[in-house]
Amino acid sequence: MRRTFSTIGRLAVDAAALVVLARPLGAQAPTAAIRPLAYTRVALSNGLVALFNEDHSSPTVVVDVWYHIGSKDDRPGRTGLAHFCEHVMGQGSPHVDQPQSAFYRSLGGTSPHTANTTEDITHFYVSVPSSALETVLWAESDRMASPLAHVDSATIAGARAVIAREREQNVENFPFGVYREVTIGALFPEGHPYHLVPLPPVADLYGATASDLEQACLPYYVPNNAVVSISGDFDTKVARGWVEHYFGTIKRGAMPARAPSTTPTLASDTRMVLEDPRANQPRIHFAWVGAAFAAPDRLALNAIGSILTLPRFGRLTKLLVDERKLATNVLGGNSDLETSGVFELIVFPRPGASLSAIETLVDSVVGSLPTSPIAQREIDRFNNYNTDSAVTWLQTRFARADTLAHGEVFAHDPVAYAKQVNAARTLTPAQVQRAAAAYLAKPHVVFSLVPAGKLDLISKPELPYTNVTPASSGARQRRP
Repeated sequence: MRRTFSTIGRLAVDAAALVVLARPLGAQAPTAAIRPLAYTRVALSNGLVALFNEDHSSPTVVVDVWYHIGSKDDRPGRTGLAHFCEHVMGQGSPHVDQPQSAFYRSLGGTSPHTANTTEDITHFYVSVPSSALETVLWAESDRMASPLAHVDSATIAGARAVIAREREQNVENFPFGVYREVTIGALFPEGHPYHLVPLPPVADLYGATASDLEQACLPYYVPNNAVVSISGDFDTKVARGWVEHYFGTIKRGAMPARAPSTTPTLASDTRMVLEDPRANQPRIHFAWVGAAFAAPDRLALNAIGSILTLPRFGRLTKLLVDERKLATNVLGGNSDLETSGVFELIVFPRPGASLSAIETLVDSVVGSLPTSPIAQREIDRFNNYNTDSAVTWLQTRFARADTLAHGEVFAHDPVAYAKQVNAARTLTPAQVQRAAAAYLAKPHVVFSLVPAGKLDLISKPELPYTNVTPASSGARQRRP
């Protein structure tokens, strides 16, 4: 189950959701199959796909417009342009002479973040009173028909300033904030589409011109590369008519070829260290190349995350938290992208606990997965929590619209999430063991995150490692 608006950079949040859902249910049979969201799918002649999820429980409606462009479509040396275009696209359209967010607020609209760019997609989303649905569809069609309509030097400067604040808030001023991009860079080598991150250092954006943005983004902002997902209080027949009227005349575009995305393999374990003066406690991360959203092995990797880290029952949780008292928490799971993924384990040590001892125990438990028996009750627990998560997550209309669009773009099936949850109920111990051997027996990243000046706390300091601390926090160095 994909959680709304999540990316690899928020894997810890995704994994934490498992903790929230974890209850001492014991070993129960998996719950009944879930019923997928009801929806209507319409494909216009210009290639636009519209998804309608009608629900009259309250007089509001969410419109979520997805464009299939993310940081993986950036080019080396021009990183961050997909994210940059998202911000410029938010500044209005030919017939909306103000930022879309301000325009939607004037209609009574709300949104968690208004827009988001990930490795794979860019989307714009808002909730408005049902009476404003036609106006929003008109505004979004105006934006799609003339993307980057307000691009000029002033708009570019303003967007760059906003991105700089976003980077400061989420990366630069956040303890160990750069760990995500460093991990991605280590798992996916230079030249791989996923080596680039959506929110790069702002210096990468200096010098970007209107022509650069148009060349990088305009080919992707076309109806045949977009999905309009609507969830809430509306009449499907009427809403479909509005979509056809406002979007149907926008011309189809010629899609550029996408860079191939192969599955990378590390030649050997990569050991890294990150120092941060704002931190007072160390952490240790373990990361492997994982499975994509539509890959069959994703279900087994999700089960492995539960088997290892579920509170009270997870093998690593019981060993490190309950028995050895070396950690306060263990998180883990597969964070999926469109064509790949990352499986990560995060251990939060107790004060004074040895990261080296923790790594040795993690290696032992993970290394035993392909051969040690997997109990059916461990898979049943995962399925209970997985089903619970799939149902409770979709209580908001933002989540419903987003989940339907996600399935359409990543799996060509708006209700792929439900089929995956139900398919996971057939997982066998042998399938889980095969996935562990295929993914977790390979070389991986071992990442020690420590307070500045505390290199004595890193795991197994006698082994070669790279200190990836940014220059602003300490000189980069390599341990021979």
